[in-house]
Formats: sequence, structure tokens, C-alpha cells
Amino acid sequence: MGLSPVRHCLAVAAFLVSMGNAAGSHSLSYNIKVLSQDGFVQSGCFAEGYLDHQTFLHYDHNKGRAEPWGRWAEKLEAETWETESKDLNETWKELGKLLAEILSLQKEKGGFHSLQETVGCKIHEDSHPRGFRLLHFNGELLLSCSPEAHGCALPQSSAQTLAMEVVNKHYQAHVQGELCGRLQGYLESWTGFVERTVPPAVNVTRSRDSEGMVHLTGKAFGFFPRNISVVWFWDEEPMSRDAQESGGVLPDGNRTYHTWETVKIPQGEEERVKSIVEYSGNHSAHLSPLGKSLVHQRSWWIVSIPVIVFIIGFCPISVQDLDQFQMEPTEHNGLTHPEFQSLCQTPAPSV
Repeated sequence: MGLSPVRHCLAVAAFLVSMGNAAGSHSLSYNIKVLSQDGFVQSGCFAEGYLDHQTFLHYDHNKGRAEPWGRWAEKLEAETWETESKDLNETWKELGKLLAEILSLQKEKGGFHSLQETVGCKIHEDSHPRGFRLLHFNGELLLSCSPEAHGCALPQSSAQTLAMEVVNKHYQAHVQGELCGRLQGYLESWTGFVERTVPPAVNVTRSRDSEGMVHLTGKAFGFFPRNISVVWFWDEEPMSRDAQESGGVLPDGNRTYHTWETVKIPQGEEERVKSIVEYSGNHSAHLSPLGKSLVHQRSWWIVSIPVIVFIIGFCPISVQDLDQFQMEPTEHNGLTHPEFQSLCQTPAPSV
């Protein structure tokens, strides 16, 4: 009563494994969950692929295709995503069949049930890849496959025995062999990608509080690598760090970063203040439209508050007068797929 091999769209993410310290530990994984209600397998669920617990791929079964998530993934050829979509559609069908067969062994088939698979590969400090595969039925571990277990291991039950029949014979060839082999083969291509620099976009917002003070926030987002500096200047002198509220440099989930810096000044003093963004990945100098000289230390972007919209080099800058009583910095974050959150709730695995 075996099923055909379950294929997964993990080859693409292999590019990403050499991110950061190549000698460090990295994980590549893919989650897909199928649901049933009153004994019938549902069709409206989603899946995601992760690198180091960050999303790089979305799959919507209703659309029938996998979609890239992030700058690296978006640069892949359309043929790649056609292949990934085909593999994921097959995976969905196979997991749905397995869930239906497991339910046939259950005394209570009513209500909601789920079958979730996590599959992928880990590279440790010794650079040795280890494939893994986990199945969870209703949140409880049904089956675990890893090199340490010399295949697949599980406590015995009728449903688990069925899962063992389906999965065990495919573990060595598909997961430990094919997926980890692809992962190693893509490392060179990913290395070439990360050597390219993605400059930031910069956005400045303005708001007023109930006391009449003006809040100015300089935001930089969509940049890679993460080394960047955002500093507010008052009359050509940098303001103290105590006068600035920093958001830190945070990942966007698409392999780029964002940061923000906020200052509070008296109303009417905006022309005395400017935000300077230094980004070390770009070494070109850009002249300000206001005719001011730029400080040439690596590369600088000067944002002047009275200007409505202008562009310096690669760095689009806009000024928005929000005129609101309280302003909270807006994160540039595209991680959350609303339908995926509401239906599946499958967080990045901790394996």
C-alpha cells in the first residue's frame, strides 16, 4: 500500500545555505500542512519554505503554484518556479492521500485533523549535510527520519506503521541523497548572489504630538548587507545618541534589512535638521539637490526635511507630512501571508 515518492521544492533554497559564516550551521526546510474536517481532506491550505528559519517561498494550493519571497528568489528563472509548483502540487496530493488513509484507521473521524510534514537538510560546522524528515499528526510526532536514526524511527501504532511504509523507503534516496546533493551543488551560485550589494531606500516621515513637538523618523529599508548607519544632524552637527531613538538593524525576512531613527524637535525648527544615511555597500558620492556638500566617507545620502520628494543615486527618498498626534515607526516587513497565518499557523521549524 505504498504511495509514490513525495517531492519537495527545496533545491532552490540550497543557494542560501552559505549565507553568513560559511563554516557555521545552517538549516533549510519546507513545511506543508494538510487539513481535514469530518473525514474530508480540505483544499485551502498553504506551505512555506525556510532558510535559517526565515521564509523564502510561499505556496498557495488554491493558486496551484509556488511563489518567490525575497530578492534572491525573485531573480530565479520562471522555469524554476514552474518546476517547484509542479513538485508542490504532487506533494499536496500525496500528503492528502496519506492523511485520508490515516483517518481510515481512526475510530473518531469527526472534527478537525491535520498532517504536517517538515523536510529538509542541515549543514553543521563540519560541513556535512544531514537530511531530515518529520511527520506530525494532530500536532503529535508520527515519524522522524534522520541519519542518526539510520532511517526513520517511531513508536509503534497503526497510523505510524502506515506512515513508515510510505516514507521510510524514500528517505535515503530522496531526502538524504537528492535534496542534500542539490543543496551542496547550489552553494557556488548563492555565493555569487550574496556578493552583490542591494542599496537602501530611505523614507522620512513627520508627525506632531499633543504637546506640539515634531517627531521625525528616517527609515532605511530593503538593503543588503546589514552594515548601515542612520544619524540625525542639527545645524551640520550630529545629534547625541540620547536624543535619537533607534530601531536597530532588523531582518525583513526576504534576506534584506531595515532600520529607523527618530528625533523629537520643536515645531518650526525642521530646516535645521537632516538625516544622513551611510551605507558601506555603495562607495559612490551623490550631490544634494539643495547644493550642499556631502561628507565623503564611504557613501552618504542626505535627507532634508523641507524637500517633498527627491532621489539621490540609487536611494529614493520621500518626505511625508503625517500631521498626526502620535507616530509609531512602520516596519518594512513582508513576512506575513494573512491567509497562511489564519489557516495553517505553521511557524518556521526549530530543527
